[in-house]
Amino acid sequence: MKRYDWTALNRIQKGTFGEYFAKMEFTMFGAEVYTSEVDDRGIDFVCRFPNSGFYEVQVKTVTDMNLQFVNADKFKATGHFLVVLVRLTSESAPELFVFRGTDWDSPDGILKFNAYEGKESKPAYEIRLSKSRLADLQQYKLECKYAELNSSPT
Repeated sequence: MKRYDWTALNRIQKGTFGEYFAKMEFTMFGAEVYTSEVDDRGIDFVCRFPNSGFYEVQVKTVTDMNLQFVNADKFKATGHFLVVLVRLTSESAPELFVFRGTDWDSPDGILKFNAYEGKESKPAYEIRLSKSRLADLQQYKLECKYAELNSSPT
C-alpha cells in the first residue's frame, strides 16, 4: 500500500482523517484546538490563534473535484466561522484550504451561495472545485491565511 493511496479509505475514514489532519495543521501553526464532543451544530472543532479570538471550524474532505457545501442552517457568515477544505490527491500529501464565513460576501467563482429556490435541496454555501480553478484556490491555503487568522476576526 502506498502512503497517499486514499482509495483504501471509505468516506467516513476520509472525513475523520480530514478532521484530524486539520486539527494537527492548525496546532502546527500555533493554534489552540478544542474538539467538540457532539457535532450536532456543524462545528467540528474550535480553535484560537495567539493573537485572535475563537473560531468555529467546519471541515470538509474531498478526493476529487466534486462540489462541497455547508447547509445554510449550519453556516455563519461571520469572521469567526471557518470552513476548512482538506483535499486528498492520489500520491500527494493532503492540502488544506481555509475559508471564512465572510469570504462568501465576494464570490470569486469558487465560493457561492445557492438558495435552490423552488427545488428540494436546502439553501447551501458551496465550494465549487474544478481543475480550472485550482490556481485561484491557492490563496485560501492555511499558510496564506495564517496572518489574517492570527489577528482579530472580522
